[in-house]
Amino acid sequence: MTFKAAYKVTAVLAALATFGALNAQAQTTPQTTGPTPPATTAQPDAAAAQTPPTADASNPAKDFIRQTFLANEFGIAAAQVAIAKAQSPETKAAAQTVLNDGMKVRQDMIAAIQGSTSDMHFDQTWNADYKAKLADLQTAADADFDQKYAAIAGQVLTSAASTASAYAASGDDAAVKTFATTAQPIFQTDAGKLAATASS
Repeated sequence: MTFKAAYKVTAVLAALATFGALNAQAQTTPQTTGPTPPATTAQPDAAAAQTPPTADASNPAKDFIRQTFLANEFGIAAAQVAIAKAQSPETKAAAQTVLNDGMKVRQDMIAAIQGSTSDMHFDQTWNADYKAKLADLQTAADADFDQKYAAIAGQVLTSAASTASAYAASGDDAAVKTFATTAQPIFQTDAGKLAATASS
């Protein structure tokens, strides 16, 4: 890893380590050079909300890390909302587990980026779909919140588990592959906890 890349990772480490409370304002311009945490409150139109993250076919390791970063940061942000808004103790407890696990995944991801041989400079801005999902949770009526949180966050975590499983099976960056292997069961278990709260 070059000095420039190591400096970039240090900046990402600082930004991720200090990311905690939800952002009160949406980002208005894409951030492609700095480690700004994802925006959380913009309300996109319905068509834009379906736009998936742009894949980087030339760098599967970076593409996987970017997708997992966005999903994990959404999981953390959604869990913070749930801890404040959930009505049942079971949902609050599940959200706290998701939050704790998300922080661990974040640190493991930083270690993977540091150990990676791939270019890991990626856009950390949330896409419209994640912004819409979080806005939906933030504005959900209290009576509907628990089911909505379990459904939305559970789907994101299930998708993250699937993405991690795929990279763990076929990835070619050793550090990122190790991270995928450890992250997959965390995402899968947390998705299962949310599903259990929805059915209780």
